[in-house]
Amino acid sequence: MLLWWVSGLQTLLVLDGHDRITAALAEHAVPDVLVLTPAADPSWISSVQRQPIQEYQGRLNHLQALADQDDQMARAHLTNMTRRIAADLEDIARSEGRTRAWPLPGGTMAWARQVAMLAPDWTTEAA
Repeated sequence: MLLWWVSGLQTLLVLDGHDRITAALAEHAVPDVLVLTPAADPSWISSVQRQPIQEYQGRLNHLQALADQDDQMARAHLTNMTRRIAADLEDIARSEGRTRAWPLPGGTMAWARQVAMLAPDWTTEAA
């Protein structure tokens, strides 16, 4: 199944595989999916990562001093804290970028003309 991340809605949109998703859900199964999303802006990633890094560095200095004095609890905490910051930074780096949309020039009437031209049998009325 093919999904597209829509940042303005904070959700995924199904592009292909509607029937397979329905069947998987009916069987209480988790379907395999491929999610398309734009990459996040590197400058945004850098700015969001800045605060966790600064907090980590502050804690690191204190714990490193204790670990250097052979404090085993400080060493264990330092190891866990380092793993946690690495995971947090990776999550930020893998964030979805913003998707964009622009209004159709001509508004609703232009949209209706395109629909009539591309899908003449399409209707907005319920069947």
